[in-house]
Amino acid sequence: MKSLEKTIKILDYLSEAERTVGITELSLKLDLPKSTVHRILKDLLKYSIVEQEPETSHYKMGVRLLKYSNSLLKSIDLRQIAQPILKRVCHETGETTFLTIWHKHQGICIDSIFPSSKINTQLFVEIGKEMPFHCAASSKVILANRPLEEVKKIIKQAPLPQYTPRTITEPDQLMNHLLEIRKQGFAFCEEELEEGIKAIAAPIKDFQGKTIASITITGLVSRLSLDNREKLIGIVSAAAQEISKKLGCQGEKPLEEDKC
Repeated sequence: MKSLEKTIKILDYLSEAERTVGITELSLKLDLPKSTVHRILKDLLKYSIVEQEPETSHYKMGVRLLKYSNSLLKSIDLRQIAQPILKRVCHETGETTFLTIWHKHQGICIDSIFPSSKINTQLFVEIGKEMPFHCAASSKVILANRPLEEVKKIIKQAPLPQYTPRTITEPDQLMNHLLEIRKQGFAFCEEELEEGIKAIAAPIKDFQGKTIASITITGLVSRLSLDNREKLIGIVSAAAQEISKKLGCQGEKPLEEDKC
C-alpha cells in the first residue's frame, strides 16, 4: 500500500470517528503497523493537518483542513450545480421549476426554468422573488426543517398575511402544518398563495445535512392533480436528493430535535 493511500485511510478514520483516536486503535482498525501510523501522524502533526491531545496523546483532525474545506465550499455554486437538474425536472413535468434559498427568515428564488408549453407561460417565478414562508411550498419546506426554536420564533414574530381563502394565518395551525411537512419530507401549496395554482417542493441539504434550499414545481390545479401527484412528488424529491448529493450530503441525517 502506497504512503499516500495509508495517509488517506488514517484521515478518513479520524474524520468519521468524531473523537480523538490513539495509535493502537488506528493500527488495529486499519491493519497498519504502529510504526507506520506514528510516522504518518508525526508528519501530519507538523503541518497542523492533525492535532494531538496532550492528556491522552490521541489524535484528531487539525485546523488546517478547515482552510481547504472553506476554499472548496466557496467554489461550489448552488445555482450552477442545480440548473441542469432544474431543466430536466421542467422537461419531465412540463411545469415551471425553481430554486429557492433561505435568507433572513424568508425564501428567495435564485433560479427558475420555464416550460416551452404556452399553457404555463403565465406562471412566471422571477429570480429574486420573495416566497412567503407560511404559504409558498418552496419556503415552507425549508422552514419546516429549521431548528424548532427558530421556527417557533419566526411564526410568533412575523405577520401571516392572507393571500387566498386557503392561506394559513393562525400560528398554531401553521406550526402543526410545518411539523407534518417536516415528517413527510416534502411540501404542497394548495392554492394558498394564488388561487388556481399549486406547487410541490422538496428540501435540498448541504454537506452537513442541513436544509439550505428547495426545488419546486408549480402549475395549474388541473395539472398538479391527485392523479399524478405521487409521480410528481417522486420526481421533485429525487431531484432534491441529487442536488444534495452533489453538495456533499451523505444521506438523511436526524434533525437535532428528533434525536431526543
